[in-house]
Order: sequence, then structure tokens, then C-alpha cells
Amino acid sequence: MTVIDHRIAPPTPPVRERDARATLLAQIARLEHRLAIAAPRDRAARPAPVPGPRVLDLGELERVRDDLAVRVGIATDLAAARAAAVAQAHALLAAMTADPAAHPGAVVTSDDLGEPGCRRWAVRPVLGPVGRLAGWWRVRMSSGCP
Repeated sequence: MTVIDHRIAPPTPPVRERDARATLLAQIARLEHRLAIAAPRDRAARPAPVPGPRVLDLGELERVRDDLAVRVGIATDLAAARAAAVAQAHALLAAMTADPAAHPGAVVTSDDLGEPGCRRWAVRPVLGPVGRLAGWWRVRMSSGCP
């Protein structure tokens, strides 16, 4: 009777390839961490799922690393643009509260400020059309979500 041993170990890669693989995997892990920090809620920044488990060769690992580096750059640029827009919204809100008459009809939302909730700050006339004609303006804040 012949016994077939199915426990054959896979061939071990050469030492240089193993080191290159470890280096690439470490770089990928760092880039994934940076991407998670830069775009924590951005589903578009996440990679598409691959069909089933597999071991990537060095070329595929390099492509994954390069793709991650591009996505980290895009996510960082988007985060910087969002931070600039939030700072601009904070400055507008401060200017609106300091001098409402200079900003008639201006509106700032909590989303513009990068805050949770659905509050709105709007510059409105005090007594409707009479206040508009007289130049009486005030900042009104909504009470929040309906």
C-alpha cells in the first residue's frame, strides 16, 4: 500500500525576496495607517476587495504600495482642504456675530464648522421687512435637528 503525504511544505523564497517582502509589507502597513488617519470615514479611499485569499508576489506588492501612496496623498490633500474650509467657516461665524449688518443673509451650518449636529447660524432682520429697511440685523441660531 502506498501512502501519499499531503503535508508538503511550500518552497521557501530566497532570503533577499523574503527581506524585500517584509520591507514592502511594513511600508504597506504604514501607508494603510496613514490612510486610516487621513480619511477615517471616506469609503472611496478604501481599496476594492480582492476575490479570495492569495499571496502577492513582489510586483503586486509594489503596485499595492504605490496605489496606497497615491491614495494617502489624495486623502491628505482633501483633509487639508477641509481644514481650510472649516477655518474659513469659523472666521465667517465670528465676523457674523461681531457685525451682523455687514453680513445680511449669511448662513453657517454645523457641518461647515466640522461639528456634529444640524445647527444653523443665519443673519436675519430683527422685525422682518421693517428691520431690513432700518438695517437691524441679528444672528439667529436654529435649535438643532427637527
